[in-house]
Amino acid sequence: MLAATVMVAAAALCVWCAARSRSPLQIVAASVMFMAMLDHGITLLVSPVIWAALLIGGSLLVGASLRPAQVDTGAGAGGPELSSDRAQGVLCAIAYPAMAALMLLRTAPPFTRGAEIAASGVAAMNAGAESGIGEVVHHHGGTPPAGWLVAAVVVLVVALGGVAVAALREGRRVAAVEAGAMSLMLGSMLA
Repeated sequence: MLAATVMVAAAALCVWCAARSRSPLQIVAASVMFMAMLDHGITLLVSPVIWAALLIGGSLLVGASLRPAQVDTGAGAGGPELSSDRAQGVLCAIAYPAMAALMLLRTAPPFTRGAEIAASGVAAMNAGAESGIGEVVHHHGGTPPAGWLVAAVVVLVVALGGVAVAALREGRRVAAVEAGAMSLMLGSMLA
């Protein structure tokens, strides 16, 4: 219950930050995220697949709300730098599909590899292909392992935390709250 409370509270902070930005796209995206976290954490009324699709749409809205980077043509050959505001926007836009993936992962039925192997082995034996049983045991069908997703989300949580600290040092409190809330929300979804 604590993780659900943290998710909902962090989402509420993101809505507050979006309202402070006065960007209609970010307000809609953050509101969808809040409703998804409220439903996913507490009420469980709407299918996680629907919320995942809406969160992907929220990611597109946040991405669309990012302003093009200002290119400084007189500053060396290194190319344009990524401003801290833009870095935060990009990380927040990436957080939405990460939330969608975690939501789907947490609500997916458990992977039944043993049953799949047994059924395939029986089918191979019934077909008279006893030598094929070894191939069935090494078959890696079904859903991909979630380890890569969890590792990517952990990296995203750390990056958002770093952006929150940097924004706080620069005196950008609203940006720090938003990045910190996103980091906290994703971290609570991992718990």
